[in-house]
Amino acid sequence: MKEITRAKWKDPGIIMVITLLLISSVVWIWWPTEIYWMGISLAGWLMFFCFFIWLLLTFIYVIWIEKIEKSEEG
Repeated sequence: MKEITRAKWKDPGIIMVITLLLISSVVWIWWPTEIYWMGISLAGWLMFFCFFIWLLLTFIYVIWIEKIEKSEEG
């Protein structure tokens, strides 16, 4: 089995997955709480607002990958 090098930990895909796992774990840990705002659970609101975080992370990921590909070409 190959050893994971320092360069692998800086890969945008690995960083993106770790970020998504951290945010998802916050939602799942928070889920059982019975706190409501405007009739909707705070976990529901968190999932709604996380959509915009996912969207932002996707744009960052695409731009980051394109920069890496351009630097490898040139």
